[in-house]
Amino acid sequence: MNITYETGDLKDLISNAPNEKRTMDFIIPNKDNPRIIIESSFLVTTSSGQGDKSKTEISIDTLIKNHYPEATFIGFVDGIGWYVRKGDLRRMVKAYYDVFTYHPDEVQRFKDFLHKELL
Repeated sequence: MNITYETGDLKDLISNAPNEKRTMDFIIPNKDNPRIIIESSFLVTTSSGQGDKSKTEISIDTLIKNHYPEATFIGFVDGIGWYVRKGDLRRMVKAYYDVFTYHPDEVQRFKDFLHKELL
């Protein structure tokens, strides 16, 4: 779709929440003007760390809403590991504006989302 993106840390979070921030998987179009922020999690096994991940995503959502209120935080979540840990998955997806998987129908829905939001 020829949409630019960056990966890394969001500048306001580095300055204002250095201990809570995390490296973002995709920042569209860039760190200076984030409109869509995407986190991706594909797990084929299950672990207790998934509970920590769900808690982290909730706190990141709060930071993004506080420091980048115009940005949309979405997630790509897939893999049998999440299927097994439904409670953690349920908590985590509450952090996102929308959630997508890697199924071809979902990838098309994501493209439609990008088209609507950016073009």
